[in-house]
Amino acid sequence: MQPIKGEPSPQRVPIMLWSWSLDSGPYAEPGAVELLADEERAQGRRFATAKLQRRFVAARAGLRSILGAHLTLDPRRLAFVLNEFGKPALGGAPATHFNLSHSGGRAILAVCDHVELGCDLEQVRPIDHLGLARRYFHAAEVAAIEDAPDAPSQALAFFRIWTLKEAFVKALGIGLSIPLDGFAVSIAGSTPALTLNPRGTGEAWWLHQAVLPDGYCRALAAPLGGEAELILRTV
Repeated sequence: MQPIKGEPSPQRVPIMLWSWSLDSGPYAEPGAVELLADEERAQGRRFATAKLQRRFVAARAGLRSILGAHLTLDPRRLAFVLNEFGKPALGGAPATHFNLSHSGGRAILAVCDHVELGCDLEQVRPIDHLGLARRYFHAAEVAAIEDAPDAPSQALAFFRIWTLKEAFVKALGIGLSIPLDGFAVSIAGSTPALTLNPRGTGEAWWLHQAVLPDGYCRALAAPLGGEAELILRTV
């Protein structure tokens, strides 16, 4: 496991972002299922195909292994609790915030000991991006997608906006009680921005986004007035 960036500067809130494959590596090995709780194993068996079952196990095994190492605890003994909207937290370690996302054959896990956060990962793929945007997104976001010069650029703009919106909603931890067209993000500048906050003005947010060379978009969001120090690690 090699760090891609250095240690955080003291002026910034450190956020660890882990990435791993769901199809190869330690969490895709048959023995990884031993890290899961009984209910997680049962949930994995409910997926329709063996491939989806293996990917679920690899996602949960990575989640438990990384959080266990972060807290110096046995990953098999970690207990998760859900808030009223279904967002998980660590029982017994409420100061450690985390968020898991996986798509296709990849997973990411964001971890921070200071603030709530959300992350989202999406594999760029053919979908009705304009139809979905017009149905669910804010009008300004729809316009940004429609203004892209061609269909591939429109699709990429859709996934960039989608991941940012998902990360923001997950950081809030209140599910879809806020409709997706009730707030807006912008990808127009060099860094993404929250342009319409559903909770009103005066609340600062840190947003991060990357378009990855293997065909994925990822995004993170945290209620920060300043910058975060993003520490990237791969398994």
